[in-house]
Amino acid sequence: MVAVEPTDVAAVVLATHPDALVVAALGTATSALRLASDDGPHLYLGGAMGSALATALGVAEAVPERAVVALLGDGELLMSANGLWSVAAYRPANLVAVVLNDGHYSITGGQPLPVDPCFADVAGALPGLSAARVSDGRNLRDALLGLPRPALVEAVVETGSRPGPSPFVDPGSVRTQFTAAVRAAGRRDTEQEVTTCTADL
Repeated sequence: MVAVEPTDVAAVVLATHPDALVVAALGTATSALRLASDDGPHLYLGGAMGSALATALGVAEAVPERAVVALLGDGELLMSANGLWSVAAYRPANLVAVVLNDGHYSITGGQPLPVDPCFADVAGALPGLSAARVSDGRNLRDALLGLPRPALVEAVVETGSRPGPSPFVDPGSVRTQFTAAVRAAGRRDTEQEVTTCTADL
């Protein structure tokens, strides 16, 4: 199967859903998102490995009129795979998870994952959650536009194609910029909810 670069995946996500609220945890996902968006106003969770999918689920509930994307690494999602069951149970109609799968823990030395995660197969087996595995930008775009929500898209990425470490991001600035992005939607009654859900950043 052909593979794509993580930064290209992030760029397709942003081009397909330019108004989406994007949540990413540490490592490749955050580095790719920061590079593709020129440090856009997204929710970068720094060292909070395993928390991005649950956080994105909370954002999707708080701001139901906006598309929400969780951009995840494969090791990140292995750590929090139980979150897929929560997404399937609550069925947020505005949430898609995109997992960058190269089969390795890229940020800790490139060790192979202990299992073939088969994320799309697992997600697709859960009632209420649609899924696809893609390996190029066109199929990624088609999946992002065509899959019923909630959805998971497993993007097969080049092994060792990590875009590099992210420079330090000030958590206060991330929170302020992300909250401003939420407010730009024009829905004032959710501002307090989103401020509350980002209060511990």
